[in-house]
Amino acid sequence: MERRRLLLTMMFILLWVSSTCAIGSENVAIFYPEAKKPYRSIYQQIVSGSQKASETELTEFILKKDFDSQQITKQLNQAGINKVIVLGRLGYKLAKLLPKNFSVVSGALPISPNGVSGISLISDPVNLFDYLTKVAPAVRRIHVAYSKKSEWLIELAKSAAQDKGLELHLRQVKTTKEAIQFYENLFNSKMTKKDAVWLPLDRISSHDKVTLPIILTKSWAQDVVVFSSKPSHAKRGVLFSTYPDNFTLGENLYAMVLALAKDPEKKKFAALSSLQLAVNLRTAAHLGLKYSTEQEKSFELTFPE
Repeated sequence: MERRRLLLTMMFILLWVSSTCAIGSENVAIFYPEAKKPYRSIYQQIVSGSQKASETELTEFILKKDFDSQQITKQLNQAGINKVIVLGRLGYKLAKLLPKNFSVVSGALPISPNGVSGISLISDPVNLFDYLTKVAPAVRRIHVAYSKKSEWLIELAKSAAQDKGLELHLRQVKTTKEAIQFYENLFNSKMTKKDAVWLPLDRISSHDKVTLPIILTKSWAQDVVVFSSKPSHAKRGVLFSTYPDNFTLGENLYAMVLALAKDPEKKKFAALSSLQLAVNLRTAAHLGLKYSTEQEKSFELTFPE
């Protein structure tokens, strides 16, 4: 009887220890820069999404420009935390300084694949093309100029276009001058309602002050659909653009850091799929596109406001 009681006690202790370890193993720290509005609210929305996805309390840290990565590492070790979400440019800097035994994912920054796990703020072409088929269903050909830095995105776009039965006409450019030449040649060709121009988040091919005004002027004159990966472009006159769903991004970053912790050897990186849609109704009317009341209600933002 005494032996049985002892065995039961040991089993209870083992179960308690294992459950405690399991809870501890889900502890996650999230770092974001000290920031003023509107950036502070963006970070807070992402944190809220991660917090909702978490079964335990997230540990929040505000990063200052002169942060000490060694001190942060010491704090995390003392707290028994080895899973970390970092946000913004400062967070990305921290990600590269933390020891390799930490599982770290980066968010709230338009990063390209470079060895750091995370979710880029660059929109996933799958979602962009899905919006395109809903907002401008007649379009079958997508024209895009891109720089070498965007090659990874174009690979995603090729697959997405094929899945949706869209043609992708590509031109890699090295300079903004080459991009301007591409757009001028494009608008001098015979474009129809089946053609659209996609502006990726690319400083060389989609320069706000240089290429965008040219594209907007020519596309308006020729009734050509233009859509963009940059949030502000819908307000400026493209048919539609996308912007992040920050709360869902927080949930996805939390899921990614847990997945990375389970499989540390497999780096995880993704384009942004948690998107919201902004549509310029004035541009749509000019292009002869009409939407039902239900469709318009599904657009998160519309312009003019």
